[in-house]
Amino acid sequence: MTAKKAIVQIDHENVNLILIECKDNLYFNIIDVFSDSIPLVEDIDKNGILRPVLIKDLLKILKMYRRICDNNSITEIYSYSGSFFAEAKNNKSISEEIYNTCGFLLNILTPEDEMKNTFIGAVNSSDVQKGVYFYVGSRFCYLLNFNRRNILNSVIFPFGVFQVSKILNSEGDLQAKKQEISNLFNSYFSKADFVKSIDEETEILSSGNTMLSIGKIARKATRYPLEMENNYVLSLENFNNVYSLVEGLGLDNTKKIKGISSESADRVYAGAILAKLFVDGLGAKQVSISSDKLLDGLISTSVIPAINERPLSDMFIYSLENISAFFSGPNSNNNKVYELSINVFKQLKVVHKLPRNYIKPLRIAGYLYDCGKRINFDNAIKNSFEVILNSKIKGASQKEILLGAFACKLQDLDNFNLSEWVRYSSLVTEEDSVAVKKVGVLIQLSAALDASKSGAVDDLNCDILGDSIIVKTIVNKEADFEIKEAMKVNKNFKKVFTKFIEVI
Repeated sequence: MTAKKAIVQIDHENVNLILIECKDNLYFNIIDVFSDSIPLVEDIDKNGILRPVLIKDLLKILKMYRRICDNNSITEIYSYSGSFFAEAKNNKSISEEIYNTCGFLLNILTPEDEMKNTFIGAVNSSDVQKGVYFYVGSRFCYLLNFNRRNILNSVIFPFGVFQVSKILNSEGDLQAKKQEISNLFNSYFSKADFVKSIDEETEILSSGNTMLSIGKIARKATRYPLEMENNYVLSLENFNNVYSLVEGLGLDNTKKIKGISSESADRVYAGAILAKLFVDGLGAKQVSISSDKLLDGLISTSVIPAINERPLSDMFIYSLENISAFFSGPNSNNNKVYELSINVFKQLKVVHKLPRNYIKPLRIAGYLYDCGKRINFDNAIKNSFEVILNSKIKGASQKEILLGAFACKLQDLDNFNLSEWVRYSSLVTEEDSVAVKKVGVLIQLSAALDASKSGAVDDLNCDILGDSIIVKTIVNKEADFEIKEAMKVNKNFKKVFTKFIEVI
């Protein structure tokens, strides 16, 4: 069952409309996003109320959003505003007017709601199962520890980039102002007793515009080979290098870091100061940066609430299933190939001798083995590389996604290009190059074992006899075609495993 839903989000400086396609009340895909700037928080800070002129502008935007929802056959609409909206003395009358004119029932989030949903968005997109999370926001900062995506302890810092930027732009000595910020920060950081138990194995997770900007600067500075934001791992050395760069730009509110942030340099600097206080206070050696935000958490908890009922360890598989639900062709058998690839991997463990860290790349390549057909049937296997790198796979590291993309592409070993592999030499090793070839051939074999897409092969039994491997298929119907296609894999199999296979 497919349905169209929408989220209306009234943020500090923007009003956003997100249109979402949902399947089976479980999978979702964002199909369109609209955003309009309106300085709501500035008006509230100055006057304590939203002035009629801004209310008029807000209602004009929301009326247009209502028409868009109606024109797109939206069946459910969820409306949220940030906690700043509660500070407006006339927020109740505005909420009533929004409902009466647009039909949007506004839910004003509390700081706790914002923290929870921001964290859910970040942790659901990461591969960090247990650790400490910090967030540098416009008006709030968060610090919490978690285990298997459950919050154990948390502290909300009632200040953020806006307030720190004001301190920096006030009169006085810069060092004195930085000390004031540090004192304010430590007055809340000291309440987080749980940070005392941090050790070298504790993983640090973060999200938000500040850390995304720092991560982007670091990737450019180090010529990082992947254009991925999500799950980028920022080392302490690279963080400190970026901080020094941003510190050099200082408080010039006319400068912008080209291609990095739409915010002025002083705002970026204010965020970087807070980020450094977190990184230093936590003794972080590296930080995993999630690209998902408050909105992504709101989608999880409202539009697709069933996500919260699934086993937390399934987020990686759920992500693959979610991609498949919207982008696999009507004749795709990727579920079957995925099952067969895991089976083949287990059966031939003594032959491939690959450690467990290649299981996620195998799963990515197996589940998305035919994804290149989304672009063009011709060169579909080659196309799969770009499709995987540009599909937002959650719960996997950037290296695992990269290896999965290579493995999928290497269903045909002739696709291996040494110059392309060298491009990613800062992330991959010689051992990885051997592994992705092996995984690619195993995926090719698995796809062949369901070549007619009839699900004829239920199971396998593999016997290793010297230089040969006998693969006995356990079938539920005639599988002559599958056996014939599987035997065609022999050439590539011999190249990477130095053994022949006989499929019977």
